[in-house]
Amino acid sequence: MSEAEGDVTSSVTLSNQLTSLQHQAARLREALIGCGPFFAAARHADPLPALRDLAADWLRAEELDIHIPAGTGSLQSDEPTCIAGPVIIGRRVFGRIEARRSRPFTDEDRALLTALGQIIGAVLDRSSLQSQLDQYTSQVQANADTLELLLTFGRLVVSATANPNQLALQLATQVPSMVGGERASLLLLPPDSPDSPVLALSNGSFSTPERARDVRENGLAGLVLRDRASMIIDETDTDRRWLALKMRESNSPTRCAMAVPLIWADQLLGALTVTTTETHLFDTPQLNLLELVGYHISLAIHAAYLDSRRQALSRIVAEAGEQLETALAAARQAGDADERAAALDQIAAVSTALRQAEQALATQ
Repeated sequence: MSEAEGDVTSSVTLSNQLTSLQHQAARLREALIGCGPFFAAARHADPLPALRDLAADWLRAEELDIHIPAGTGSLQSDEPTCIAGPVIIGRRVFGRIEARRSRPFTDEDRALLTALGQIIGAVLDRSSLQSQLDQYTSQVQANADTLELLLTFGRLVVSATANPNQLALQLATQVPSMVGGERASLLLLPPDSPDSPVLALSNGSFSTPERARDVRENGLAGLVLRDRASMIIDETDTDRRWLALKMRESNSPTRCAMAVPLIWADQLLGALTVTTTETHLFDTPQLNLLELVGYHISLAIHAAYLDSRRQALSRIVAEAGEQLETALAAARQAGDADERAAALDQIAAVSTALRQAEQALATQ
């Protein structure tokens, strides 16, 4: 070959390479202009199906898969009708793209695959960040709703009736919506009669005394009372703690439950239980919230017991005052020693009753 022929051949080769590069650049620009739908796919709950369709159109592939994570598959392929490349987030290989078609892939396709892997990586990263942002937004809203519920709950505690049983009934109806449960029960152990527990239900009714004793002895409430510890039962069909309990359910069966003891100054006041018909519904944050609710309930119930005792003591003092006045009048009008002795005995009895009432109040 002469020098002139060599120059012509070299020029043709360079021209072909330039044409190929220009064609690759044009195709890449065209693809990049159409990358908007890729980022729009980031707004989907699962962007991968849309990304697979868009990537297949980009590469003009008949079959295309995006593997997340990358797995152990090769990022190179010796088959002319198969092409593979990485999905990259930053500098980290996050996944793998595999595409097939009946005609061979070209260098243009491989150049597009590199850009495609970076774009899909960016889309998936954005989707992940958007998902986290949505979760944070949802959590903030949930926290705001919980705070409002706690404020409402606090107002109820402050303005509630002083009767412990009625207070328990009012509080039990508020609990399910606060922690995401379906039903709730509040078991009370009255300090003056712990063998006569009271079971208030979130449907606005009281259970029978027999059922209340059964729950205290054989229910989840009894379990947390004995352990003095909060507890979650994720799946009642498989959890041995639940299966060991003697449960009698007449309504919808419980599949998930959590309970907290009600304790004030080391004194067991009862237990708060929340149940649902779904499995694995409760988690640690919900149990923490139930513990916070239980703390408020313990305070309210303890205050109600004290107020009821205060009212009882007030009645005792009022009755004692009347009895003292009667005894003093009798002593003044007594005509003999026996009448005066009887009046003094009555005064002594009133004094003893007052002292016993004072001691009972002091021990609470």
